[in-house]
Amino acid sequence: MNLFFRLIILIFKRLIFTRPLGPFDPCSTRFRVNPLDLDLNFHMNNGRYLSIMDLGRIDLMLRAGIFWKLTKKGFYPVVTSESIRFRKSLNLFQSFHVVTHIESWDEKDFYITQQFIRGGKTVAEASIKGRFKQRGKGSVSTLDTFDAMGIPHTESDLSDLAKAQKSIEQLLAPTKKST
Repeated sequence: MNLFFRLIILIFKRLIFTRPLGPFDPCSTRFRVNPLDLDLNFHMNNGRYLSIMDLGRIDLMLRAGIFWKLTKKGFYPVVTSESIRFRKSLNLFQSFHVVTHIESWDEKDFYITQQFIRGGKTVAEASIKGRFKQRGKGSVSTLDTFDAMGIPHTESDLSDLAKAQKSIEQLLAPTKKST
């Protein structure tokens, strides 16, 4: 429920106070650690970071003006893989920013970095691979996503992040047994 209220507040703030961004510009979203974010050690729960990252990506889509365009077409984002590295803790009532940036894309996935920044220092950093799906139809290519956003599709050189994620996926892929 806590994140639902944060989502409503985020949408309301963006409807009223929006600094427009391009879809591939870094987006900084401000948050504050509240009591429902805490774990038994009284710092922000590691799972809460992932949920707040969802809000950072939604904020990017809202500020870039693509959220409603994609929603209208029945498109919705899904995360296909993510990893996060923690450097420091976030404690009760501390404010922080999540900086979201789409690094690159291939024919079906977007590769995104997100950093949690407090006092000008990175406290956690994450890499995400995600794509869009369309209700009732399954995965949508990045070409179709660009069309739905109303921006020209361009090729992207895969970032180091994307290359690393593809390498890890190949290592983790099940191998076929020879019979």
